[in-house]
Amino acid sequence: MTTLTSLPADATAESIVRHFQAVGFPGITEALLVRIRLKKGDRMEVDAAFDFAMERQLAPPMQEFFEIRPYGFYSEIRVFADAKTAFTSDFGRGLRMELPSIYFDAAPVVADDALATGTKYDAMLKLSDNADGYAIAVLLNDPNSSFFEYLNANSGYDWKEITSSLSAAAKSFAADVDLI
Repeated sequence: MTTLTSLPADATAESIVRHFQAVGFPGITEALLVRIRLKKGDRMEVDAAFDFAMERQLAPPMQEFFEIRPYGFYSEIRVFADAKTAFTSDFGRGLRMELPSIYFDAAPVVADDALATGTKYDAMLKLSDNADGYAIAVLLNDPNSSFFEYLNANSGYDWKEITSSLSAAAKSFAADVDLI
């Protein structure tokens, strides 16, 4: 099953999946590009709230501080409606806790959830700096391997080849679907 949507960065999502498959990661079969906007606060306030949640084993305050909307999707295993429905469970705590870094840090930023299994996303990447107040992150799923195995094997990776359309996708607002 190959699934495309009508989101602005679908072609980029497919390019990312194809890239990783071509370099030896056939298990990467899905990429979801999300556009992240800060709702309120600054880095210090957001970090403090996320640290508080981590210390007390609470859910990170994602909805309080961030809006997350889909901007590109490609999957060989499920349709977008299924991915959207499962997003809350597939976007695990390990990646959720990294949202402040994804939003505020300069690119590239890579986060890994080594405990992810099945359809849960095991990596989140920010490949370009924020544009117009938004960060674009790529969520990848490879249930058969840790994404960091790829990074360790390819320390000189060049993201420009597979992300040339990310800036255009970040500026085109289409889907009005909030994922959280």
